Amino acid sequence: MDIRNCPRCGKVFAYTGNSRLCPVCRNQEEDKFQKVKEYLWEHPNATIEMVHEETGVERELIIKFVREDRLLAEGITLDLDLKCERCGKSIKSGRFCKNCQDELLQGLKGKDKKDDKKEEANRKIDELEIKKKGKMYTANRIKRRNR
Repeated sequence: MDIRNCPRCGKVFAYTGNSRLCPVCRNQEEDKFQKVKEYLWEHPNATIEMVHEETGVERELIIKFVREDRLLAEGITLDLDLKCERCGKSIKSGRFCKNCQDELLQGLKGKDKKDDKKEEANRKIDELEIKKKGKMYTANRIKRRNR
């Protein structure tokens, strides 16, 4: 069990991996999110300043909701430009643009485009060998696995 201090209130709580806030602060934050969501439902295209004044929710928290993709920037008029943290391109929500997300996911998968081409070439060679001989032998399988 992982025990942590809540960064907002300082209370000790059992960290479950879902949120870095204690359950009480997490519920308060969720209540604020619902306030913002309801306000935007009734007042589409409101600015962050308007939402802040009418709901009492902090500007930083509203921006956090947009960065977490909980609120789309299309429903709220941003007084600031959200930038991709990797390349600096303007984005509507989240932390990264679509291109950077794709590149990061590709990197997490551990595959490179060169590796994909190499695997494809090896597979074609194996298919040709199988067609020539008509059968696939254990040696071919081992050879293929070692590439």
